[in-house]
Amino acid sequence: MDSEWDKETYWVQVLVSSHIYGNTFRLYQTYKDFMRSANHREATFASSTTVSTSIEGPSAVLYGEGLYYHCYRSADICRYDLQTNNVKRVTLPGTGVGFNNKFPYCYYDCRANSDVDVEADETGLWALYATVGNHGNMVVSKLFWDNSSMTINVSQTWETRLFKKAASNAFMVCGVLYATRYVDDYKEEVFYAFDTATGKEDNSLSLPLEKVAKGVASLSYNPINREIYMYNDGYLLAYQAYF
Repeated sequence: MDSEWDKETYWVQVLVSSHIYGNTFRLYQTYKDFMRSANHREATFASSTTVSTSIEGPSAVLYGEGLYYHCYRSADICRYDLQTNNVKRVTLPGTGVGFNNKFPYCYYDCRANSDVDVEADETGLWALYATVGNHGNMVVSKLFWDNSSMTINVSQTWETRLFKKAASNAFMVCGVLYATRYVDDYKEEVFYAFDTATGKEDNSLSLPLEKVAKGVASLSYNPINREIYMYNDGYLLAYQAYF
């Protein structure tokens, strides 16, 4: 990002209306400012929380010069440009892409409007979702931003055999999808992996993630520091990943 915000950026995406919809987010240049909630820039990417460019669900990624998120009540991914304030969108491929609680993350309790999950890793941007055509199983699509045409695009899509409602959340690392499931109120477990490079699935994983409360709103990997972040019923937890 060719601006002061590319040096070190922390951000907060606030959801309102039962913690489902949003139209603003805040950026902080330092960790100190982030912790004090001071010296922030507030960005508004939609006129309200119920228009076509509003965010739906607990998943968004700040990547490069844009905020990527699931567009309000649609099968689309939106990109808000921090420099121009423009919003562009792309429709996810597949027959009957689930949204508006068609295929949310579940397992123990369903997380409202978590149908479409936007993630980032060392290789770029991803959208995780399910379709009717794939029988409610997880679909992985690779996203990319084309600076020349100023469009967001889908480069490739993979269909898995993991039923999305059987997972409590998921994230991407080095092109590999990892899914979690509920164990108890204080533990999640990474139990499944799908490698987009080989197309191979692994159902034999049992990697524990300790938590402090039952619900998991979001789970995302940060390729910069190789940490996995969980938003856990009001707590932000971090796990160091080793590969």
